[in-house]
Amino acid sequence: MTRAAEDLPVPAGAPAPTPGRASSRWLGLLPFIGVILFVVTAVPVLVSRDDDWQRTLLVNAVVYMIGWAGIGAGISHLFFSGAISRSIGFDRSPFELEVGFAGLAFGVTGVLAGSHGTEYWLAIIIASSVYRVGCGLGHVRSIVRSRNYAVNNTAILVIDFLLPAFLVVAYVAWS
Repeated sequence: MTRAAEDLPVPAGAPAPTPGRASSRWLGLLPFIGVILFVVTAVPVLVSRDDDWQRTLLVNAVVYMIGWAGIGAGISHLFFSGAISRSIGFDRSPFELEVGFAGLAFGVTGVLAGSHGTEYWLAIIIASSVYRVGCGLGHVRSIVRSRNYAVNNTAILVIDFLLPAFLVVAYVAWS
C-alpha cells in the first residue's frame, strides 16, 4: 500500500508540501516535451553524422518540437486547465479550450510531417511560428502590463520566440 505525499513526514527545515504543487510543476513541462524529445533524438543523429543528418534533424525538429510539443500543450490545456492557468499566472478561462484544441491540431499536424515532404514541413513551420510568436507577444504583454513573472508565463518565451527562429533557419539551411 502506498501513502499519499501529504501523509509522508516532512524533513526538518523543509517547507511543508502544498497539495497539487508537484503535479502542477510536472504538468507545466508538457509544453516543453517536444524540445526534450528533440534533444534526446538529436544526439544519436549528431553522433552518427550520416550523409542526411541535417534533413533528419529538420524533420525530427518538426515532428517533436511542433508535433509532440503541440500534443503536450493541447493535453495540458484541455485536461489540466486549472493547474496550467495557475502555472502561467492567468485566471482560468473558457478560451483555454480553444488554446488546447489549437495545440492539439498543431501537434497532430506536426507528427504527420514525418510522412510528408519539405513543402509540408514549411507550411507547418510557418503556421506554428505565427501562432507561437502571437502567443509570445501575449505573454510579454502580460509581463509588462500585469508584472506576471509566473514560470510558465516567462519560460515559455524561449519556445515562443527561439523555436520559430530555429525552425525557419534550419529549414532554409537544411531543406
